[in-house]
Amino acid sequence: MTPSDMIGHSFPTLEEKPYIPTMPKNRIIPATVIAVALSGLFQTYGQPAKPAPNAAGGPPAGPAAAPAKPAPPTEAEILLDEAIKKVKALDSVTAEILEKVSMLDQKFEIKGRYRKASGDRLYLKLEVHDLPDSSGLMQQVCDGTTFWEHQKVFDTQIYRKLEAGAILAKLRGIDLDEEIREKIMIQLGFAGPDALLVGLRKTITFDQKTKGTLNDRPVWILRGNWTNREGLFGPNSQPLGPTMRLPSYVPSLVTVYLGEDDYWPYKVTLVGQQASPLLGGMEDTRPIGPNGRRIGSLNSIQKPLLTRIELIYSEVKLNTPVPDQEFVFTPPKDVQPDDKTKEILDGLEQASTMQAAKKKAEAAKGEDDSLLNQTIEVPKSAEPGAQVPSPRPDTSPTSK
Repeated sequence: MTPSDMIGHSFPTLEEKPYIPTMPKNRIIPATVIAVALSGLFQTYGQPAKPAPNAAGGPPAGPAAAPAKPAPPTEAEILLDEAIKKVKALDSVTAEILEKVSMLDQKFEIKGRYRKASGDRLYLKLEVHDLPDSSGLMQQVCDGTTFWEHQKVFDTQIYRKLEAGAILAKLRGIDLDEEIREKIMIQLGFAGPDALLVGLRKTITFDQKTKGTLNDRPVWILRGNWTNREGLFGPNSQPLGPTMRLPSYVPSLVTVYLGEDDYWPYKVTLVGQQASPLLGGMEDTRPIGPNGRRIGSLNSIQKPLLTRIELIYSEVKLNTPVPDQEFVFTPPKDVQPDDKTKEILDGLEQASTMQAAKKKAEAAKGEDDSLLNQTIEVPKSAEPGAQVPSPRPDTSPTSK
């Protein structure tokens, strides 16, 4: 368990509801896509898997191998790092959102609005459109003091409430690693485009950077591939090996369009890699004839489901005043919201205690290592051929 696991509150993320072809289609898509449309899309994908414990009675595990030295960042990744800093540092943002999704052999759109202002004020609304027999909506609003979340999937509605002022003050006042702090912010719902870029940066290897235009706007175009296979599963729920091809329903090819001057991510596309039967990357679905051979041409092989997600920000305004009424949320009078404020505050206190104990243990280990590493003076043996000094004569008085 990590400190971020102890806050007792977490919104659904993609890795909890991965979109794989065997899932029921209409009923799962709205909740899945809305929950991950902007924030933690890639936050924990590609993270190293936890080591399995030793079998009972087995020998103790040996020391872990030293991790491989990370490759130096590419020019595209350096630019993306700079974009993350600039987007995170923005005082205010207003933008309209359009997400076009092709998934599980269905196409639909998610439309919404995003607002951010100083004082931890936030507004995010996402709603599913054009998905037959399905509906979904997610809304998050924070005025800097109280955080509200409203989710609606079909006829089911959920209201959550948090005392954001107290939680954020506690979170910023305790001693935590910055990475853990950011992860908790995402779990609480305080995530925007910067969190999406951070997740992409951790999971995707960006190796291409070019200049171009997007709707007449000069942009940097960054392209990359999902190269880490850890924690991913292919057909029949089998773990993917380091050299195995990613399934086409995993959006492994990523393109990010950053404003040339402001570095805002005006467009992000995530596409699955189409498998080719000639390369052995696609299951042969043709029937087998009496002679044991496949019937039909290669073109008759059923193509696997291909995922394509296109996220577009429009009408973007950066560092301009945002009206206060944008951050007002009024729930229905008869609603009893789920309020986990106390549990989260208690969890943050435990996380702080855990972090302090961890640092204390590391410091103690460092002291032990420093003692072990101290140089011990050992008398050297005389080298071969060297003259050994004779013992000094005894000059003490002798009795007669």
